[in-house]
Amino acid sequence: KRKERELVNVARDIFGRQTRITYIDLCEQLQQVLDIKERTAKSYIRFMRERDIITKDTANQSCFVIGSYNLRWNTSCP
Repeated sequence: KRKERELVNVARDIFGRQTRITYIDLCEQLQQVLDIKERTAKSYIRFMRERDIITKDTANQSCFVIGSYNLRWNTSCP
């Protein structure tokens, strides 16, 4: 649950600056923000997709956008 909350907050932060992001850019930003390796960042992206924290952009399948998870839980996590 802690990882989920942390990733929701990171996704909100990243997507607060831009509405869509490529897989590679998302991977790089996760590595910088969380100080993790590429392999872990890819695992986190998979986790965020499974939880609907992020989703593929319907207009551009090579980009990700914020998912409906963030619409359901629109309050900031502690």
